[in-house]
Amino acid sequence: MKRLLIIFAMALCLLSLSAESIRVGQLNRSYITYVPRNLGTNRPLLISCHGMNQDANYQKGMLKIETVADTAKFVTVFPEGIDRSWDISGNRDINFILALIDEMVEKYSIDPCRVYLSGFSMGGMFTYHAMNKIADRIAAFAPISGYPMGGATANPNVRPIPIIHTHGTTDDVVSFANVQRNLNVWIQHNGCPTTATVTRNYRGTPHITRHVWGPGNEGVEVVLMEMANKGHWISNDFGVLTGDEIWKFCSRYSVDVTYPIEKPVVQIDQRFTSLNEAKGKSFAIVNEEEGLAFHGIDNQNLVYSEYSDAFSDDNSGYHFKLVNSSVANSWLLRLMTPDNTEYSIWGNPGYLNSQPVDGWCCFILGLNNQNGQDIRNGAVWEIEYVDGKGFSLKNVGTGLYLHDSSPAKYDTPKYFTFCTTEKVTGITTVPSSCKRDDGSTYDLLGRRVDGNNLRPGIYIRSGRKFVVK
Repeated sequence: MKRLLIIFAMALCLLSLSAESIRVGQLNRSYITYVPRNLGTNRPLLISCHGMNQDANYQKGMLKIETVADTAKFVTVFPEGIDRSWDISGNRDINFILALIDEMVEKYSIDPCRVYLSGFSMGGMFTYHAMNKIADRIAAFAPISGYPMGGATANPNVRPIPIIHTHGTTDDVVSFANVQRNLNVWIQHNGCPTTATVTRNYRGTPHITRHVWGPGNEGVEVVLMEMANKGHWISNDFGVLTGDEIWKFCSRYSVDVTYPIEKPVVQIDQRFTSLNEAKGKSFAIVNEEEGLAFHGIDNQNLVYSEYSDAFSDDNSGYHFKLVNSSVANSWLLRLMTPDNTEYSIWGNPGYLNSQPVDGWCCFILGLNNQNGQDIRNGAVWEIEYVDGKGFSLKNVGTGLYLHDSSPAKYDTPKYFTFCTTEKVTGITTVPSSCKRDDGSTYDLLGRRVDGNNLRPGIYIRSGRKFVVK
């Protein structure tokens, strides 16, 4: 009987905990979800990011959020970083978090107005990064033992945001000495009092001192949980769980979110059918059948993503210009920034260039020659237009064709559209009450259409794009 009870308990645990993946751009991203039994609908979501060289399962074990989540009835997601780290300067992992929110709203009817972001160590650094990026989607932030090593910044256009920061005073990885100067940036931004209300021996625990700056604008607070003689780990001592304190703080806050999210939709404006037409103009390189386009991120890498991700002004650029090459009958493709100026880095122009075929990507690095990043003529392309198909890109350095953001390594051509683009909106959205949409289907001009009688094309339903072929 005892054995049966153990097996039953293990089965319930497996039902509550699941490892899953989601497609974000061209990457499959993994995550672990903890979902309490009898969750109900319109419940909150906590996203908890691991530290560098750690993983989602390790973060779950350190945070010990299960009993808190079971009582309060909220979903917790533990995302998996690429190479056990986080993008703390660009949008790769910001897009991952946004995709996770949409996925949780769809799967578990999560309340999009009550989404909270936390992270440990590098995950805490990423949490600070997200404050300037997605404060319109995250109601409160809870970094643990992590902050921007170069110092926090607060975008003046960001709303006042609630923050609870937890940190050990003997942390020998991310020093406690610099916590205050990072918090001061947000204390000032939020319009909070500069003098904190201090509670020593918080909840009867001699090692915890709780500092509260607030209320500030819109009623937000900034809180520091100072853990005396604690190092670089998540503290759960004397009955005070860090996850419980994060939940108690964050659960007081919500943010108005229009859902489904209205995103700019990109339409093709003018398609070019020859290189002469494209000369002197900025154009996107897209595959209309796949709904994907090339763009640059992180000031160096080429990515091949869905239009909604590719044509973001947060990217390094998503248009290109033809530039004459010293190699006969070949071209350079100069990256253009979102405001249509010539992209450069380190004082040098940025071109689309391939690694060798055994490499892992294409680059947009700033180069002052035509030899490419790693191989001679890696930035030089033979471009051919085939009527009814589009343009092919053959790299002079590898002698092979470009298909995606990996090196030009394919024997056969793949065809792309060179085109100017136009952003349009017009998708009907739900007012900021976080009410779910009615499941209607819209075309890319925002017109409601009959979802049961669709012609081939791209449509939007429940805030998501889908293709009918």
